[in-house]
Amino acid sequence: VTSVVCSVVAIASTIYRLIIRRGHYWADDACALFSMLALCVQVASVFMHVHNSADLSRLNRVAAYYILAVTFYATIWSARLSILFSMIRLDHSEKRRRRLFYVAGLYLLVVVILASQLFWVCELEPGWKDKPIPQCILNEQVVICQLVSDIIADLILIIVPLKLLAGLQDQKLRIRLIFIFSTSIVTTIVSLVHAAYILKNGRIEVLISALVEDCMSLFVCNIPVVVNSILR
Repeated sequence: VTSVVCSVVAIASTIYRLIIRRGHYWADDACALFSMLALCVQVASVFMHVHNSADLSRLNRVAAYYILAVTFYATIWSARLSILFSMIRLDHSEKRRRRLFYVAGLYLLVVVILASQLFWVCELEPGWKDKPIPQCILNEQVVICQLVSDIIADLILIIVPLKLLAGLQDQKLRIRLIFIFSTSIVTTIVSLVHAAYILKNGRIEVLISALVEDCMSLFVCNIPVVVNSILR
C-alpha cells in the first residue's frame, strides 16, 4: 500500500512537470525523469522482494534486494541533481553556475561511493542471502556515510537559493521561492527516520522508510516547477 500510494503521487507530479515543461527541457527535467524511472524499478523490486520472494530462486531474491538498494540511491540523488540543475538554469551568474556544476559532479561521485559501499559491506557478510526474504544488515559505517552525505547535500540545496534569489526586488516573491526551494529539508527529516530504522535493524520498516524517502525526494524536486506553474 505504501509503495503504491507514495509512488503514484511522486510519479504523477513528475509527469505533470514534464508536460508543463515540454519544449523547454533541460538537465533538471532529465534528472527528474531518471529519478521517476528509478523509482518505478524500485517499486517493482519491492513487490518481487517482499510479496513474491517464495516464487523466486535464491539468486533472483538477492538480485531483487540489490536492485531495490541501488535504485534507492539512484532515485534520491537524481532528484537532488534535478533541484540543483533547476538552480543552475535560473542563475545568471556564470561563476556560480560553474561552481554548481562542480557540486553536481560531487553528487554523482557520492552516489558511486554509496552504492559501492553497499556491495562492499553486504558481500563481506553473505549469510543474509540465505534468508527467505534476504536483506543485508547495514552497519553504522553505512548509516553515518548516508546521513552525513544527505545532510550536507540538502543543506547545499537550501543555502544556494538564498544567494540566487537575494537580488529579487519583489520581497514576497523572494520569500515564496526560498520557501519552495527549502522543502529539501523534508527529505533530510525522512532520511533521519530511515537511518534510525537501519540502526534498529528494522526489516520492513527500513524498506518502507526508504521508499517514502525516495518518493518525497522525487516529489520535492518537482515542487518548484509545479508550484510556479500553478501560481502563474
